[in-house]
Amino acid sequence: MKKIVTFLIALAATVFCSQAAPVKVDAQKMLERFLSYARVESASVYVSDMQVFPMTDGQRELARLVYDEVKSFDGKDVKVTLSDDYYVYVDIPSNVKRQVPSILLMAHLDVTPEAPGVGIKPMVHRNYDGGPIVLPGGKTLSPDTPQGAHLKDLVGKTIVTSDGTTLLGADDKTGTAVLVSLVEELISNPKIKHGRVMVAFSQNEDVGKAALRYDPSVFDCRPDVVIDVDGNMAGRFSVGNFTAVGQSYLFHGKSVHPGHGKENGMADALAAAAYFVSLVPPELNPSRREGNEGYVHCFTLFHPKRVDDPKKDNEDDVIVGVRLRYFDREEGEYQKRLMEENVAKTRQVWPRVEITKTDDEMQYENIAYALPEFVPDLVRKAAAKAGMTLEPQLERGGTTSAMMTARFPDLMPGGSCVYSGQQAEHSVYEWCCIEEMLQIVDLCENIVIELTKM
Repeated sequence: MKKIVTFLIALAATVFCSQAAPVKVDAQKMLERFLSYARVESASVYVSDMQVFPMTDGQRELARLVYDEVKSFDGKDVKVTLSDDYYVYVDIPSNVKRQVPSILLMAHLDVTPEAPGVGIKPMVHRNYDGGPIVLPGGKTLSPDTPQGAHLKDLVGKTIVTSDGTTLLGADDKTGTAVLVSLVEELISNPKIKHGRVMVAFSQNEDVGKAALRYDPSVFDCRPDVVIDVDGNMAGRFSVGNFTAVGQSYLFHGKSVHPGHGKENGMADALAAAAYFVSLVPPELNPSRREGNEGYVHCFTLFHPKRVDDPKKDNEDDVIVGVRLRYFDREEGEYQKRLMEENVAKTRQVWPRVEITKTDDEMQYENIAYALPEFVPDLVRKAAAKAGMTLEPQLERGGTTSAMMTARFPDLMPGGSCVYSGQQAEHSVYEWCCIEEMLQIVDLCENIVIELTKM
């Protein structure tokens, strides 16, 4: 009898040990995961053709890294897809019997080209002491500056920065690390009850193209809730944002020797473009706008490439890029009329210069128009359970969810953007806090769980 009992105990122990214990991502694992992403140079690039979808080697590398990592979790019935455009899609089926709302969570894999992104050397500052952080690159991240103001709330925590010569990539590799951690926890612990959970990791968000190659057929549904994990404000989440419209104007000129410009029909495209830019009232410049005020921003002026030799500039022509940003449609209509009037005025003053405009590109839409009414309370409740206080705000910018709403208005509800842990984004001061990222995993998990109670 003793032998039988011993055998049964040993058998039970073998079965128990063979079952993987539920994963709860800790600070060290989160740190290692984030660092592995941050070291990848995944900057996206700006292009003049609004339909081109460029892809850098680093973007491909990070997409494969995330794809392989999620596949390694070996989730039963979990579908993981790496698209030809290097989006990563994760589809976790519901584990509850009744119908509950579905959710799509999003983050982006690329980082901005607006700051140096080559040779990234993340630095870990454990048990932060509350003082300035002196970086080897000659920069100092201080709680007394706007870039580091939030540091004063994080004494004793784990802070990650770059070396001060490059960005860190916290925008949005913090969100990526958070959602990969969430996926790992949901897969490893079937006791966490949830409806259908979809996760999309997009590309080219930082150049306004996150929705351009998103494939809604992968999930083949309209999610009930969308949450974007890409916010930069601790204690805030978005319930509205700018509508963003991109415009591009081509000024076609004719170059001749300036000494005989008039008789030879000189058409000075650069002068005409500069005049056009000058017609935008200074009070509409983003340097003078705040709160829920939109703006008109002529942000770039350059020569296009020659058709016959793409390595050289076509100095006859000039392209002006314009950003229109507005919180309500009436303001948007005013901005568009203003630009049309400015084109007409420029043609009168510079009649030899031909001016053509591309179609307006809706880069992202105001999520407020399609945000489900229950989402703000859902986020606040889930945050409270994670030990966080989150309050709604209007976002002076756009995120992946806003881009998706613009491109797929019938397939995508408005999605709130929640804090991801990123700070001082798009700069060499960029940083994040590992413990905050763990809290945000809890926040997202709580949102998923709360949806099963609706």
